[in-house]
Amino acid sequence: MPVDINTIDSLNIFEHLSRTELEELASLMSRIRVTEGEVITRQGDQAHSIFILLSGNFMVFFKEDRSYTLHNKGDIVGLSAAVLPFCYTGTAVALTDGVVLSIPGQELSRLIESNPALGGKIMEKINQIISARQPFVTGGC
Repeated sequence: MPVDINTIDSLNIFEHLSRTELEELASLMSRIRVTEGEVITRQGDQAHSIFILLSGNFMVFFKEDRSYTLHNKGDIVGLSAAVLPFCYTGTAVALTDGVVLSIPGQELSRLIESNPALGGKIMEKINQIISARQPFVTGGC
């Protein structure tokens, strides 16, 4: 079942998208409840989905004891499902119960390829997030 467009309309990452683009993107998403202690990405695993936080707190662990927490609505985990190396570079663990939106990486890639204008907007935001997190990530998978 697609996610309601109003759920994603207020998320920072999608603020630059039109209503039609939001509808197209929302059709790829599903809402998932996450429980405290649940691992949503595991470092080294093939990246299958991107997760967008709606609620809850998460810790993302990397090599060399680097980590950061995510706790804001709209924070994203699992961007490697859309970009190289296509495997998770960190392990994301729920510190509290929460809710995330899940976007299958293959579906997002198809959307990006089939709609270059929308794809360019999405990839620009993804690249901004990756650049900001680069100091935490060491090496690949």
